Amino acid sequence: MDMAINNNLLKKKILIFGAGVIGSVYGGLLAKSGHQVSILARGHRLSELKSKGLLLYNSALRKPEGISIEVVDSTQVGSKYDFVFVALRYDQVDSALKTLSKIDTSCFVFMVNNPKGYEQWTNELGYHRVIPAFPGAGGKIENGIVYYQIVSSLVQPTTLGELNGKQTQRLKDLKTILRRAGFNIAISKKMEAWQISHIALIAPLAAVIYYDGGDNYSVSKNKKAISQMNLALKENLNFLIQSGIGVEPYKLRIIRFIPMIILTKIMRLVFATKWAETVICNHALNAKGEMELINHHFIQMAKGKGFYLKEFEKISANQNVSF
Repeated sequence: MDMAINNNLLKKKILIFGAGVIGSVYGGLLAKSGHQVSILARGHRLSELKSKGLLLYNSALRKPEGISIEVVDSTQVGSKYDFVFVALRYDQVDSALKTLSKIDTSCFVFMVNNPKGYEQWTNELGYHRVIPAFPGAGGKIENGIVYYQIVSSLVQPTTLGELNGKQTQRLKDLKTILRRAGFNIAISKKMEAWQISHIALIAPLAAVIYYDGGDNYSVSKNKKAISQMNLALKENLNFLIQSGIGVEPYKLRIIRFIPMIILTKIMRLVFATKWAETVICNHALNAKGEMELINHHFIQMAKGKGFYLKEFEKISANQNVSF
């Protein structure tokens, strides 16, 4: 009885702004766990969702699972939402801010890479309406089916936190509803540092796919490419520490101290996995424009602080992948 009451109190009205992999996975699993969820889509994806519905598939399922969810376009956004999850690529956010500003909500949860900070977003939407976050899932969409994987809590849980680092009731509610939907959750008191640290890590992991000119499996066989990626990883983390930005979470610092020969062996094994295909490669190949913009902003931020990221620029400049 108490659980039923608690579940009712935590039932939320949610809008998912963006129907790519991340929006589809979070929207689908939140709807499945009992929340009133609408997902905003456009173009081909809107037509696909209207005709086929939302279909999710992971290795624990025998066949794609159809999720009952309201599909809307930008003209059909309803009245007040408890949460609006912004599930866009970084290069799509600026053009969406005016539309977002018209939505009636007190809380935008930005599940977006962000190398520049939140000033522009908070200026447009209001400081107290923005919660920085990052997804702990990945995958791809093929023939209308979202193939996805929830990332281990040891690697990259869904991470969120208030801009001021405080523990608020809405943050506690978010943690609860996301955990009950099946996601691994972590709270960070330093989300801006977390975002920049994540980019310092993930940007070389994506860039090595382009550098190799193939996919994660070909990268795993390319010792030169892996070695260059590792040099860039160490360089990026050193920059964050020396510049005073800091590394968040703290455990990422260990990469700086792993000998190159050992780190190269570890990364070759990592890139030879289905996990690397789902979480790293699929996004890198489908969001090259976003990654190029993120790399540029990260490099420019470093230069603004007096640091030249030679190894990272080298792997970012040599992108041989074809589409």
